[in-house]
Amino acid sequence: MSVSRGTHQKPSLFHSVSRSVSSLFHRRSARDDASDMTLAPFEAIAELERRQKDPEIKKKVEKYLAGDIPEYFKDGPILCLARHIITPNFETLRFVHLTWQLGMKPVITQDSKGMFVPFNQVKKALCKLPVCRRLSQKKGTLHEHYENVTIVDFNKADGKPFSEIETLWGEKLTDFHMRLFSEFIDKEIDLPDDAAWIDRHHRDNLLEHYKHLLALFVAHGIFFENYDMNDPHEVHFVRHILRPAFRFVEKKFGYRPLIVQVFPTSFESTRFWISYPKRVLDIVRESMHKQG
Repeated sequence: MSVSRGTHQKPSLFHSVSRSVSSLFHRRSARDDASDMTLAPFEAIAELERRQKDPEIKKKVEKYLAGDIPEYFKDGPILCLARHIITPNFETLRFVHLTWQLGMKPVITQDSKGMFVPFNQVKKALCKLPVCRRLSQKKGTLHEHYENVTIVDFNKADGKPFSEIETLWGEKLTDFHMRLFSEFIDKEIDLPDDAAWIDRHHRDNLLEHYKHLLALFVAHGIFFENYDMNDPHEVHFVRHILRPAFRFVEKKFGYRPLIVQVFPTSFESTRFWISYPKRVLDIVRESMHKQG
């Protein structure tokens, strides 16, 4: 599904914050537990182009997936960010900024049938938005200043699929985030809902699902993701889901899935990357005011 988004706010908010942070802090050199499975963007692009010259690789993947390749791959290789809901947090803004320079079609997918659980911090941030009001630094330490704004009734939302959750002003949660996206992104980007494909590819078995998902990124595109090894749940996921699925795909096809880390290993917290530009506060207030 190709969606042309709005032409209001440009990604310059992200650019200004990103520049201020990168000018103050150096990247960490410590290697995390997923770094051996990821490539730098241009390395991944070069490897994908090399694999594209061998049509047999794609044929093997398509046979493994019984020909069920998502429609958005039909016009050639893609750069893909897969998320619970499509939303313009700083991670998404960075993905758009980064991939638009790589000369390949960017795609952001969502899973509207995914279940909301408030203990998952990434999902929680879709319903209680952490808005980054400003960044400051003192003695080499980055200070992030946030204001949180709750947009759903957590008691009603807990355990529901995202497609069934409404905001406090009665708008579908997925529609609100898509509207928010249009306020910040002015480029044509494919924004498909992958719920049906996930249903067909082991929705309730995460390991088997990831074998199918990563197979798509052997020769059909590049998968953009983040792995926060400071989060115990993420450590468990990397060790028990991602790594076994990665090894399975590599053994089956003779090639590794192509994965690129979205945000840099810098001093910004994971919370920063799932947070929003401060103009989001005005948009939420306007939405609540209209309800009143």
